[in-house]
Amino acid sequence: MHSTLLIGLALSVGAPAAKEAPKKEAPSIVGEWIGEKVVSGGKDRPLPEGGFIFTFMADGKLKVKDGANEKPDGASYKLDPKKTPFTIDIDAPGEKASMIGIFKIDGDTLTICISGARGAEDAERPTKFESPEGSRTILATFKRAKK
Repeated sequence: MHSTLLIGLALSVGAPAAKEAPKKEAPSIVGEWIGEKVVSGGKDRPLPEGGFIFTFMADGKLKVKDGANEKPDGASYKLDPKKTPFTIDIDAPGEKASMIGIFKIDGDTLTICISGARGAEDAERPTKFESPEGSRTILATFKRAKK
């Protein structure tokens, strides 16, 4: 009986501890993203002539180029990669409230779904990557710019 107890003890002490699953790190949004498609209120919207580019900087600043016009500096963004799906808030200069949304990155594709404005009475953060007909939700798809 003592030998059985000793063998059991030896096996349990020598067994490797159960490892926690590695934490999934959010892919980096930092960089330049070229707009490919926009759906608003369930309808495809034409891209502006000259396209549109979002440049997310590591310090939380956001530059937006819409066609030939670069929006004035001052836009910023805030991410929460601990939420599922990841959340994003975008503050634009001159706007009364922020856009609230979700995002995902799959390889070189960024998808952002934003709705209303934080602080607006009817603002609700989207929970799915869709823009239902009649909604104020915008679904935008970007490709990472080649270096």
